[in-house]
Amino acid sequence: MPARRKGKPFIEWCAENGKRGERLANEFREELPTAVTKASNNKAKWKCLKCKHVWRAQVHSRTRSVKPSGCPKCANQLPLSKTNNFLAWCEKNGERGKKLSREYVDKDKPPTAVTHASHYKALWKCSNVECKHVWRAKVHSRTKSAKPSGCPKCANRMPLSKTSNFLVWCEKNGELGKNLSREYVDKDKPPTAVKKGSNYKALWKCGRCSHEWRATVNHRTKSDKPTGCPGCKTPGR
Repeated sequence: MPARRKGKPFIEWCAENGKRGERLANEFREELPTAVTKASNNKAKWKCLKCKHVWRAQVHSRTRSVKPSGCPKCANQLPLSKTNNFLAWCEKNGERGKKLSREYVDKDKPPTAVTHASHYKALWKCSNVECKHVWRAKVHSRTKSAKPSGCPKCANRMPLSKTSNFLVWCEKNGELGKNLSREYVDKDKPPTAVKKGSNYKALWKCGRCSHEWRATVNHRTKSDKPTGCPGCKTPGR
């Protein structure tokens, strides 16, 4: 039998700590819970009461008052393995998983080299045939159940650059783009300093009535009912 360490026995600590202690006592899967203390560094075996996952963790990491450890499976912190990786997660998650698997194009780390909860910034390529945008995003940001991230170009969240700004957008959008480019007269921010989806209230000058007004860039470029000159809409003009 291992020598008993100094300090309060683990099983005694459990008896004094209500439901938390009862749960840890039930999850403890070593033969001699009386042979370890609550502050022991011994890597004991545990079995989650909720998901039945079995793992090893130091006793003190589970009994400490500040950020105690719990079941790694319930916390999505299972170590990387053949059955726990991004590709395996994709295969279990229907159409969404198939889409993410297609969009994962990182050559530095194959999909079996990261978990679905990884903070690794992987390389992705949009599966939309009209987009094909390539960008980097953390794996977990794409697999999380609440508000997962998607293609920033399709969501109009492309960062400002020489190829992504209001002027470039105008050049690609026919007569509407030409009109907006001519009407944009803001001296504080040139058309290359804002994006087409910007909330910046720019200065515009109507090409028809010469009325000047301020309006957000995104209100003028949106595909559904973009705003126009308020002067032209004034009765009597």
